[in-house]
Amino acid sequence: MAAKIKRLHILRYRGIRELTWRPSSGLNLLLGGGNVGKTTLLEAIGLLLNPTTSYTLADSDYFGRRVEDEFLIEAVMALPCEVNRQPGMAWPWEWNGQDAILAGVEALDDSAAPGAARPSVYKIRVRGTADLELVYEIVQPDDNVGAFSAGLRREIGLVRLLGDDRNDRDLRLIQGSNLDRLINDRGLRARLGHELAADSVDRHLDAEPRARLQLLDEQFVARRLPTQLGLAFTGSAGQSINALIGLTADKEGVVLPLATWGAGTRRLAALAIGDSLQDGHPITLIDELERGLEPYRQRQLIQRIAAGQGQTFVTTHSASVLSAAMGASVWYVDTEGQVGELPTDKISRHLARDPEAFLARLSIVAEGATEVGFLREQLDHALPGWRDLGVHVTDGGGNDDALALLEALSLGGVKFGGFVDNENRHAGRWRAVKERVRQLVFQWGEGNMEQNIIPMFPAGQIRALIEDPAEEKTGLRMRTLADRLETAETTFDALTARARERLGAGADQWTHPLIPWIIDAASGKVPDALQDAPPAQRNPFKGHASAWFKSIEGGHELARKVRASDVWDQHLGELLRPFLEAVVQTQAEPAPIAHRENGE
Repeated sequence: MAAKIKRLHILRYRGIRELTWRPSSGLNLLLGGGNVGKTTLLEAIGLLLNPTTSYTLADSDYFGRRVEDEFLIEAVMALPCEVNRQPGMAWPWEWNGQDAILAGVEALDDSAAPGAARPSVYKIRVRGTADLELVYEIVQPDDNVGAFSAGLRREIGLVRLLGDDRNDRDLRLIQGSNLDRLINDRGLRARLGHELAADSVDRHLDAEPRARLQLLDEQFVARRLPTQLGLAFTGSAGQSINALIGLTADKEGVVLPLATWGAGTRRLAALAIGDSLQDGHPITLIDELERGLEPYRQRQLIQRIAAGQGQTFVTTHSASVLSAAMGASVWYVDTEGQVGELPTDKISRHLARDPEAFLARLSIVAEGATEVGFLREQLDHALPGWRDLGVHVTDGGGNDDALALLEALSLGGVKFGGFVDNENRHAGRWRAVKERVRQLVFQWGEGNMEQNIIPMFPAGQIRALIEDPAEEKTGLRMRTLADRLETAETTFDALTARARERLGAGADQWTHPLIPWIIDAASGKVPDALQDAPPAQRNPFKGHASAWFKSIEGGHELARKVRASDVWDQHLGELLRPFLEAVVQTQAEPAPIAHRENGE
């Protein structure tokens, strides 16, 4: 059984005012922008489970540097080790799915099946006191507290890769390091001290330094201090002789300390040592997993971690890590420093298709490829340099998939927007999404983009709408209109006359008689008469859309034509202005940190 954090509660630690989080038992992937608290979360867990007593507090470890308010990091944990081996008996609590409760007590929010045994858990914590001291405690069910010893913390097992200094630490025999725990030779320090003392360092000194040491010895004699001074490798409470010993490896026939190898290799080596402990199930903390690793090594590492049995917490800004982290629980740390879960059933497809959507400062989910191109072109005008500002436009893959993705982003706290059609379905779900972000989701009043924008073009600009700037698709577009109008003529004038004839008295409702057929062709609509026809007859009409604007470049083309015509100034600009202004507004400073409990 591996140690698992069931519930983490942080109060007034560094930049976190208050936070409660229930991570998953496997791989927890933490996403979010810079300076939102991802690393602080990992450091809080690292401090709680720190296997040594060497950490020195500073006022910056306290929220707002208010040392007098103290801080608290508390976890409800399932523990594999026998906690009662430490001095003073520790009694377990029971886990009801949300929190630790007294054994035998029924809870209103109990998620266990009636009559089912609830797992035993322990409540552990570390407090930063007003005296800048750390107090480690186990909280008993009767609210008494016992000591949460360094020995027990070492038994739980922790691997930390929060910076290169941690990598170096776990590659040397520093007391409490993973290499020290793996070698586990408690008599080594004494044997080393004996051997090193026998080979005095002072005999290797040059003549002048040796004379200065002799002079110091004479001063010691005069002051009745210990004499016959020499130099040797010694240890102390903070730095032992063992700490001078580290792993080495052969490189082209030369033995080199592993601590001098590349950053990525050092990180992988430190993880390998950790995996050798606790039957390969330590709690592992990795900040920016991609650091020092090529994309293929990032994918290999995250896949190996995901396949393991231990609980792991990883922060990343890498699309390679995200796309390969199948089966991970994905969490988003928002600008308020709070953690929200991104439901895997709603994001898994998009995670593999466009992981950058979860790494941007603002992700805008567009209905499809046309909307992606159209919106990018509009952002070039409304927010120049938007890509460099952290805005990302992603293809939602259709109305239903876009809705599911927007719901997931909403639940997880990601800053997001949407640019979508209105298919008159799922009205309640769409309303809930829009209530969360207001103007950042734009949805047409009815139908799709082509149905709304194409009728805005005045009659005198319809020919320009049809013409392909690259002159590759103009003839093909004329052919799609001829097929729908059931005529062999493909000239603009002939098609216009045919359309007017087909519309009859209804022609006056359109600025130009070809508009309804252009909408149908650009949308890939199958004529009503062929709705029940075999696919061989329907599919060619669906394919007409590819000759028009159903691509990212097609969306750009439509947007440029909107800007070059009267459409933007007279119709569309006013309609899209609130949405575009909301996007621009997201570039303001993030909100201050607040309190929220994930999942509640």
